[in-house]
Amino acid sequence: MKRKGTKIWRILLFAIPLVLGAMGFLQAGESSADSLFFALCMYGLNIQDSSPNLWVEVARWTAPLATAGGALMLFASVRRKLSNFSCYLRGDSIAVYGTQEETEDLLEQLEGRGIDGGKRFVRAHRYILLNGETENLAFYRENRKALKGCMVFLKCESLRAQDSVSSEMRLFCPQEVAARLFWKRRCLYEISVRQGHKLSIVFLGFGKLGEELLVQALQNNIFHPQQCIEYHIFGGDASFLDIRHELGEIEDEIIFHQEPWYRQRALLEEAEALVVLEQERQLELLQQLLLTTARGDIDVFAVNTVGMELLEAGGRLRVNDWKREAQKPEHILSDVLFDQAKRINLRYASLYDGVSQTEEEKETQWRKLDSFTRCSNISAADYHEVRLKMLAAMGQPADVEKMESACLELLAHLEHIRWCRYHWLNNWRYGIPDNGKRKDAARRIHMDLVPYGQLTEADKEKDRENIRILLS
Repeated sequence: MKRKGTKIWRILLFAIPLVLGAMGFLQAGESSADSLFFALCMYGLNIQDSSPNLWVEVARWTAPLATAGGALMLFASVRRKLSNFSCYLRGDSIAVYGTQEETEDLLEQLEGRGIDGGKRFVRAHRYILLNGETENLAFYRENRKALKGCMVFLKCESLRAQDSVSSEMRLFCPQEVAARLFWKRRCLYEISVRQGHKLSIVFLGFGKLGEELLVQALQNNIFHPQQCIEYHIFGGDASFLDIRHELGEIEDEIIFHQEPWYRQRALLEEAEALVVLEQERQLELLQQLLLTTARGDIDVFAVNTVGMELLEAGGRLRVNDWKREAQKPEHILSDVLFDQAKRINLRYASLYDGVSQTEEEKETQWRKLDSFTRCSNISAADYHEVRLKMLAAMGQPADVEKMESACLELLAHLEHIRWCRYHWLNNWRYGIPDNGKRKDAARRIHMDLVPYGQLTEADKEKDRENIRILLS
């Protein structure tokens, strides 16, 4: 919007001398054609000896300035194109499209690799599309042929990264990225141990950000088979539970409160984590929260970090600039999580199908997977980071050969819980397929969606083998 407004102002400023000059010469008795011609001449510094009136006098002084400004803009445009071409020739250029603020921020982080795409298509090796979902998809559709062979990173809140069927497109959702990062950094394992694995986590606000945070929490906050984590949500829509109707199978409890948060002050004070997700009138909410409670650790997914500095919080807020953090180049361009998921899948294919463990097979086997299975591998890779932190806190080596057998059994049990939760989040349930197999994807039923203790010894050994694979 800012760029469009700036462009309009430039056109108006350049046209003003022409309009004033033409009006002045018309008033002096010149014909329309001559008036327009004399006004245009002033842009080329062809100024009359004397002005017939004030309109022409103003135009004769402003027209050369407009000419000089136009020349400077032309120079800047040529310079920008040469700079972009030079960046492209270096071989690792990244074109960025988005709002002026987001684009400038990302270009600064990309340093010499970034190219400001503006409103037109520019040549680059990779593309990051930060505009709204509809605009991004329209840009991709319009330039599909030109983008062939280039990696495109497209911001999209409706679909997940693994939903893309194109190997040349990576979807990314800022809310999903922010949620993953938060639970990894805010790992509650040691707090859970101290509390006997009974925790309360409160969300103020929900929406897309809260949904992603809850989904990631249910798959990553898994610390003990008998844990009891309560997720209390104020300001959210309980339809989340209607849509994901199998979440009742999860031991942790999800509670959507209808009453306002300030009527549950004791809960807010005692909860192990209080997370502010509300994005509208956030400063007002925080001011009320700081006044109402005395707790000294409130996690805030900030919509305006500058406003946070104005609050007299006394260090009680942990501010998360989540949008900027989620859209850092290392999170948009990074393949670390995907690569881990691909390697997990390749190891399974090697063990069970005899596939060779090569880079080529890694990509081949990944392309064979449907979106659901890809996401399952990503969930496993994501939780593995939590598992490693747990092992470090327990003083156990991340080596199956050296760790205690009871520790391996615990990890296998927790991995089965995570696997079940992933399926329940996607509305799978326990069932015995008619086809004689263990699962029926069309009906979303699986024989292994039972508590760990009810598995056969052979099935438990598969979970232990999963841990061996992951730790390898």
